[in-house]
Amino acid sequence: MDEVVLRRLIHQNPELAFEEHNTQKLIIGFAHSLGLNNIVTVGTGVLVLVGRNRDEPFVLLRAEMDALPIREETKYAYRSKNEKMHACGHDFHIAAACWAMRRIVQEKRRGNFLFVFQPAEESGAGAKTIVEHILRWDCEVKAAVAMHVTDEYPIGVVASKPGSLFSASCEVNVHVKGRSVHVAHHQLGKDALRGSVVFLNRIYEKDWQNDLVWFGRILAGHVRNTVADEALIEGTVRASDSKNVHDTLATLQKIAKEVEEEIGLKVSIIPGAEYPEVKVDEKLLSVLKAVSQKNGFEFMECERKLTAEDFGYFSKYFPTLMFWFGVREGSRVEGLHSSRFLPPDELIPVAGDLLAHLLDSIGQS
Repeated sequence: MDEVVLRRLIHQNPELAFEEHNTQKLIIGFAHSLGLNNIVTVGTGVLVLVGRNRDEPFVLLRAEMDALPIREETKYAYRSKNEKMHACGHDFHIAAACWAMRRIVQEKRRGNFLFVFQPAEESGAGAKTIVEHILRWDCEVKAAVAMHVTDEYPIGVVASKPGSLFSASCEVNVHVKGRSVHVAHHQLGKDALRGSVVFLNRIYEKDWQNDLVWFGRILAGHVRNTVADEALIEGTVRASDSKNVHDTLATLQKIAKEVEEEIGLKVSIIPGAEYPEVKVDEKLLSVLKAVSQKNGFEFMECERKLTAEDFGYFSKYFPTLMFWFGVREGSRVEGLHSSRFLPPDELIPVAGDLLAHLLDSIGQS
């Protein structure tokens, strides 16, 4: 099976986070077709080790496996057969990683390589479990690499930046506790909904500079003619790094205390799931620039995204490099997570060759 066929099979049968059983079987089958048997499964994830000397450092490549609960609206013959879709290009990432793996095996490149096919990037922070598994091995990871397709950039462009590429993030819930009474006697109650409005106004009036605090959902009260006795506000914090996330959470705690004292309600800040920032190592970035230019790509320096990426768990423990790979044809931009986003098959060898050269260059550097 070649990489384009593999991509189409995965694209036609997309699987959500932690459900990537068929995708896992296809990847393992491809690795076996190359004569590779040093394969480890971690849940629905797959780790393929390529190399001769386990005592030497490994260069790691991560490719995501999971799809999204989106109904595909393309007209390709290999469009999704179910109500899910690889709308973020993970099927392409798998195929490009497999192309790079085949080149490295067939050309007998020197060094050790670890191909990580990771489940649950879109939800569930699948990287965390994979990284924890790798850390239990007695092997050194010299560098961890990830590529992500985007039609923000045209074909032929590679983009990244030193330092924080994807933001650190933390889910945050705000619980407001009041006292319910009939609206006819509202002066005897404590209105959690009003407290929520006061809290949110303070948040949106504040200048968070380069960071982001945003709330997207609020649940309050039970019926229309009573004072709401409690409210839950759900949101997120995004910042350049984990320290700034924690500093912002401390500021939210301070604002909550001020609102408590002002209107006599209990306001609690409850942090949730947290993603570390994705950091790009400057030395690895210099290798990417050299390899890109040598292979006919234009390198562009981009801005940090306010989106989060669980590749940040790799950044927490290893030197990391992540970059954007442009796939736009013409001027139309669909955007990631669009029901019409589908990078062309013809770019799989292009991306795969770039990855093979990049991994080899990092290994030899």
